[in-house]
Amino acid sequence: MERNHPIEVHGSFLNEDAMADTTDAVTQTMELQDNAPVFYSSATIITMQPGASDSRSPRRPIPVNTMDWISTPRSQLNAITGTQFLAGVEQLEIQQVIDLSTLLGRVDRGHQYRVKVPRAESLFLAMEKKDETKSRLFGWYKGFVLNVLDQCGETAFVIRKDPSWMHMPGSRQRITVESANLIGSVEENFSVIGPHFTVYDASKTPLCKIHGPNICGCCMYKEALFQVVSMDGSRQLASLMHQWDHLSVDYVLLLTFPIDTDVKVKSLLLGASFLIEYLYFQRIRRASRR
Repeated sequence: MERNHPIEVHGSFLNEDAMADTTDAVTQTMELQDNAPVFYSSATIITMQPGASDSRSPRRPIPVNTMDWISTPRSQLNAITGTQFLAGVEQLEIQQVIDLSTLLGRVDRGHQYRVKVPRAESLFLAMEKKDETKSRLFGWYKGFVLNVLDQCGETAFVIRKDPSWMHMPGSRQRITVESANLIGSVEENFSVIGPHFTVYDASKTPLCKIHGPNICGCCMYKEALFQVVSMDGSRQLASLMHQWDHLSVDYVLLLTFPIDTDVKVKSLLLGASFLIEYLYFQRIRRASRR
């Protein structure tokens, strides 16, 4: 039978069991020291301000939930800016939004329109900037300014029309479309019968023409087709249809163009749609609600 022999340590005698306990205690102490958190004896100095190297756009993020807006499978998380919402879109539906207080005659907030993909998501909200001085002018002379807001609530572009006499010889209607810079303009051409317009880019280069029905503008049909054609008239580039929508129980403007059309051209055609709405269809829209 084996016996533990005492071992002399610094003048004291320990048996083998006591020696093993002492070794375990030393090992545990070393492990605790190795795993101990690091403490800094001096204050940490911040050498760079938060966000100083952030290269992201200052635009607000797209909200997760937006009232009355219906999402489509198209991703809403892309970092896109105002007019780029038109990329990948081949149809736009323009529908006037009626505020209850405006309908009851309590407050006149100006015209508001929702620009959306048919039966799908809303891309823009166009709001008329109210000018009390111009609003008192005779209706055939009034101009307008439309602020077109994207899904982020930011101004995608601005559509301006200066006051001018409507349906008067020598007084041609014109709108400009602006974003960060001027995108272009749409101008009415003189015509005896039927509305005609030319679309220009920012450098005044003509891009295409718009032809309406062969009828005087003051007698425009309730449902009418406007064709967008090339400058030589050989190709149809897009179309604009004013028609009755049974789901919304109101007239809408349906703008159709190829999906790969440049977003600047799409913006100009959208501006042309608002000009045509203002010149020919606001009266029809008001009469349909009586």
